[in-house]
Parts: sequence; structure tokens; C-alpha cells
Amino acid sequence: MNRPEHLSDPDPTLNVEFRDSLVPRITAGGYTLTASQTLTGAPEYLPTADKPVTRHIEVRAPRFTVEPEWVHGAYPPPGATGLYDDVLPHLTLDRPTLPWEREEHTDDDGKRLPWLALLVFGEGELPGDPHCLGQTDQRTVAQLTGHEDGVVLPAFDTTTEPIADDETKTVCRTVLVPPAVFHAVAPAQHELPLLTHVRHVNEQHQGVTLTEDRIRIGDYAVVTGNRLPSPDGGRYVAHLVSLEGWLDRLPSGEEAEEAYTGTPEQLRLISLWSWSFETLADHAPGFAALTEHFVDTEGKDGTELLLRVPVADLPSPSAEQREVTERLHDGYLPVSCRTESGRATFGWYRGPLVAQPVKEQSATDRRRCAAEALIHLEQYGVFDVSLATAFTAGRGVALSDHQFAAALLRLRGKVRTAAEQALNPTPAGAARARIEHLAAGGLVGHLREAHRQPVVASAAANTVRAAVTPVAGATALPALADITVQRLRDDAELRDRLGKAVGDITGGSGEPAGPDEDFAAVRDWLLRLRNLTGVPFAHLVPDARMLPAESLRFFHVDADWTTTLVEGALSVGLAHRFDFTGDDLLFGPQGALPEPTAPVTGMLLRSRLVSGWPALEIRPYANPTETGGETPLTVLRREALAEDVLLVLFEGVPGRVEIAEPQQGVHFGIDEPDKGRSDAPLDDGMIRLRSVKAETGPIGQEMKDAYFPKDGGGLRDYVREPGEGSPGTVLRTGRLADGLAGALGLQPPLSPARFAIQMINAAQRRIFTTAPVTTGDHRNG
Repeated sequence: MNRPEHLSDPDPTLNVEFRDSLVPRITAGGYTLTASQTLTGAPEYLPTADKPVTRHIEVRAPRFTVEPEWVHGAYPPPGATGLYDDVLPHLTLDRPTLPWEREEHTDDDGKRLPWLALLVFGEGELPGDPHCLGQTDQRTVAQLTGHEDGVVLPAFDTTTEPIADDETKTVCRTVLVPPAVFHAVAPAQHELPLLTHVRHVNEQHQGVTLTEDRIRIGDYAVVTGNRLPSPDGGRYVAHLVSLEGWLDRLPSGEEAEEAYTGTPEQLRLISLWSWSFETLADHAPGFAALTEHFVDTEGKDGTELLLRVPVADLPSPSAEQREVTERLHDGYLPVSCRTESGRATFGWYRGPLVAQPVKEQSATDRRRCAAEALIHLEQYGVFDVSLATAFTAGRGVALSDHQFAAALLRLRGKVRTAAEQALNPTPAGAARARIEHLAAGGLVGHLREAHRQPVVASAAANTVRAAVTPVAGATALPALADITVQRLRDDAELRDRLGKAVGDITGGSGEPAGPDEDFAAVRDWLLRLRNLTGVPFAHLVPDARMLPAESLRFFHVDADWTTTLVEGALSVGLAHRFDFTGDDLLFGPQGALPEPTAPVTGMLLRSRLVSGWPALEIRPYANPTETGGETPLTVLRREALAEDVLLVLFEGVPGRVEIAEPQQGVHFGIDEPDKGRSDAPLDDGMIRLRSVKAETGPIGQEMKDAYFPKDGGGLRDYVREPGEGSPGTVLRTGRLADGLAGALGLQPPLSPARFAIQMINAAQRRIFTTAPVTTGDHRNG
């Protein structure tokens, strides 16, 4: 883009659009305005073409400093520590015209070159900041235009743009750079345009970022460095420097490959902005290698990705052996147990996470204890202890949470009171009913008789006579005693009546106060419990062979197991038979704890991905193929159960699950191969080519199986050969751009926008489906 007045409207199909530059029509410098008029019979005092009026004006642009509010973000984030050996540091500016506001030099085609660049320095390369802490030296503009022994100062162009008197006192942040270091890390003149572009973000962008360089609507200038941090780790500092007065000292393409042979004086550069970060030594496999391991170990038709103990395909000649094999395939595990009589035996146990969908059992009465959940396999004389364990687990989790147990007891008391009042025919309530009961029993007559008897004021009258306390009459059964769960479910009128009675508790009465505090606490706790929150991990994965190191396992959730789990939690504090009825009224099929609308499934991930990528994205979809615009399944729970174990529950059965690196904005760098990488990304790193023409696909979309270099031999040929003691891992940006152009079928030179699109260090993803993916790929930009 060359000298537009305004940016054009973005392509509506794009979220982020890259432009070559945004050059203002008027740059910094002195200008002369000339005005004249042509008017017949005009008075002599009016300006004419022969005697025009002239005015001299001066246009100023940033020269020695930049305002903090112009810096939108940086990556790697300032002060961050992480794995950045495949990333080109970059700075994003809210002032999109800033890199082109000074007319310092132009290239061979007459296009203006940026007047600033981002230089990346490592430890020990800057004398004034050997530990890369971001330290700078302050100098006034007057000092920079003077003399400093052993130091070369910027050669400002004071002819085109004189330095004003008020600018001489401006304080600048400067950095002292050895000439050999500057020669090694500075880009060549023809590379400057490739390292600076404009990013145009439209309203359709919905990206999420966890970094300082946030993707937001607007226009931004992006300045990218040309150096990759070392895979051996270390601290780095990035300086946005002014190139005014230094363009003639930038290395050319050939000179950049040779050792510096110039004068030894150090260069004092103006640092417009700087930040430091640290990269760690990267000896661990990357995202691609870790997820590729899941694919390599998935077994036939992905059966090894199911959560169960591996079972060898051995012959099963007898019915008993076939029974054992089938149970092992279904996720059961033999465990030692002891019967109530004390006999030691074994039983079958299966947790809530099962390899195959479980056929739901027919509706049964609520279990009151764990023994009622035991399943006796009479043919073999052993027990299935799965549901009994679920009941015990639910009860144990509930008893361990004192706040929940107390809230549950208070809630039951409130429900009993509300139900009694609803079933009492006297509308005045319990107190009035008691008074009427006493009155009907002769209370009024007794009081009248006591009032008529004279008071005998004698000692004999005050003598306390021994008396026998009468035996209390049998307490009448409460009105709630005969209301069972079955009666409540069969009698719609009764359920409706009691439902209205507890409306104030559940919030269903329409009161603005909302549900009762204890009810809300118990309901929310039970919903979390049904999602297996608080259940010991040994109950979920009873054998380590089910989830070995660096493994991914998918499963279905047994609804009977979770139902029994909730029953165990509700068994705490049962005092009356009506408590079962009250629980069913509140949390039964028609209560506040309805069954999920779809089967619950999920995945367990035990891998270094959990700790290495804390914001790892898990995206479940119902459709096994990518159709575009589809809605993902709801994630019911996502929690890291350990440093390397991640549990995710889905509402529904996914046909496709995508595991992806976090979308952290637009970054630049090189990619790792599908099979992983070595300790040095430059040895086997690559660039996944992206479409820049409509014939090869949507702009910016990765081209299937298109890589650079094609032979996969790494990018060492596109890195400058460092001299002895000079900085390394500096890209030959121009040569790399020409190579990319050839790979894309374009004639060099490659434009800055197209070069930026190719260098996007995109988030990777791996897709697992129940059927082959017909569109898309396992990686996404």
C-alpha cells in the first residue's frame, strides 16, 4: 500500500488483514505554502500569480522519543519467562503511521524505508546492560549532537529538518552498541520493509489472547525483529531503535555474511522503547511431537484411546473366560474385597468413566445404604461393588464437607415445616391449630373453674402434696409419615400441592428474594458432585495401566454411577422417612437436579501438555467433519487434577475433539514439524505456507502439505553465519523472503504483508474423530 489517505475497508472474509505500509502524505520537515488569486480587476493588495503570498511551516514527527500510549503490546511479553526459541520478537504500535513518518531514505523503487528497527540483544552483548535487564543511558539531544570520546553519535539530518531549540533539552534513552554486534544483528537496508507492516483488525475478529499483544479492532504498525532466541536459553532485551543517521552503516546483503572490519568505536543508538524477557532451554518435545504420540499409540480403530486396562486378545474357550474378557473390555477391574461374614474374595469394580456406553438400569427405589447397591453375580458367587463404592464415595465426600452437611440438615427441616403447613387444613397454621386443640379438650372450662375457686391463704393450702406424674399419652404420627416417594410420584395433585409449599425455598413462588440460601448451596454442591468434583482419583482411575504417562483416553460417564453417588451424599442426616420424599421433591426427576439432556462423555489427558500449555484449548464438536459455523458441545467441567493430568467432561457424544495450542494473538516465527523437533529449531524447523492468492484458497489459510523448505532440511541456510564472538540466530530476511516467494509461485521480491502472513507462528491443533475428516487439517492458522 503506497501513500493512502485512509485505510480501505477490510476484506469482510478476513479477521486480520496485513498491509505493506501506511505512509502519510506529509512527513516531517519544512514546507512552504504559496497562495495566489486570479481575479479580473482585482485590487493591487490581493496576491496574484506574479506576487503570491508564502508562508513557511514546519511539520514535526516523533524523532527522539515515543509516547507510552503508542505502544499497544509486545511479544514475548515484557518480563516473561518461557519457551521462545522459535519466535521472532515483535512490537505493536497504536500509531500505524509511525514507522514511515520520517523521510530518511528510500529504496531503489522510490518507496520510503522505515526509520526504526527492532534489534534483539543477548547476554553480554551490550556493555551497559550485560545481563539484559533493559538498562539504558540518558542523554539530551544536545549531547547527542556534540562529541563523545570513543563513541559514534547519530548523524542527524539537520539540513532537511533542523533541530529546534526546545528539542535540544529533550532527554533520550540511549544504548551503547559495539560495532561488531550492530553489524551482526542489524537488518540490511533491503530487509527493513520486510520487518515492518500494518495490521488491520476488523469487527469480525473474535480471538482470545493471554499475552500483552492483544488483538483488538483497529490499525497497528508491527515492527518485527530478525533474530530468534537461542534454544540453549538465556535472557534477551529488545530495543526499538531510531535509524536516523545510521542507514548508511546498515550491512548490505553480502557484507552481513562477513565479519566486521570497520572502526572499533561503539555506536550510541536512541532506544525509543525496550523490554526484556527470558527463554528457557528447550529440550522437551513440542506440541506436535506430544500429540503425535497419541496418534502413534491409538491402536486399531483408536481402541487404545479408550479408558480401560489393556487386554491381550487371548483365546477364551470357556464361558467363564469369555465373561472375564468381556468385563475387562468393558472397563471392569478385579479388586480384593471382604464379605459381611468376613470371607476374603474378589469383586468386580468399574468407576464412573467407562470405555463403552452403559445401558441404564431400570428405575429403582432410592438406596438407603451401600449394601443395597451391591450387585450379586450369583452364577459366580462374587459381587459387583461398583455402585456400592459410588454410594460410599458420595457419603464420604458429603461428610467431609461440614458446610454442606449442615446446609442439608437445615434445608430438610425447612422442607418438613413447609410440608406440614401445606397439609394442615387449618389455614392459621400450627400455633392456632394447637390452641384450638386445647380449647376443644376442655381448656376453657378448666380455666373458668380455677377462676371461681377462692384462694386459701393458709399453710395447709401451700403444702406440697406428693403426686404421681401421669404417663404421657402416645404421640400421634405426624401427617407426613405416610407420604412416600412412590405416592408423591403417583399423586400429581399431592406433588403439585407440596411443590407450591416449598416454592419459597426453591424460588419457584416468584418471590424476588430468589431461592433459599441453603437450597442453593446444596443444589450447586450436588451438581458439582455429579460432575465428579471431590471424588477421589483412585475411584475414577483405579489402575495406573488405564492412564499411563503421555496418554490420552476418552470415556463415557456411567449415569447410574453418578446417580448412586448423589444418593450417597443425600444419605447424610436422614432422620424421618419423609426426608426421602423431601429430597425427591427438591432434587428428583422433576426437581432442581434433573438428569442431563444428553449423555455425558469426556477425556483424560496425562501429559506434559497440561503443565507446558496451561491454556490448552479442548474443543468438542458433535459432527466428525468440519462444516463451518457449527456449535461446539458444552464443556461441563475442566480441571487439572494434577500437574500432568487434565479432566474434561462434555455434554453429548463428540464426533470430533480438537486439542489446540492456545490462541495467543498473532505471533511470528518458525514452526516445528509434525513429528516433533530437535533441541535446535533451526535444524528441522519449517514454515507452513499460507495462501496469498485466491486460486490456492482463502487468503491466510494454510496450504495443505505445503512447507518451506520442501526437503525439510531446516532453515540453517537462511541464518547469517556469525563471526567469532558475534551474535547468532539472525535471519537472512531478504534471502528467506525470496525463497518463500519461489515456494508460493511468486516473483521476488515478496511484499512485506505477504512475508508477514508466511511468518505467522500459528497455534497448532490435533483432531481426533470417530470418522475420517473430510475437510481441513490437523493444524490450523
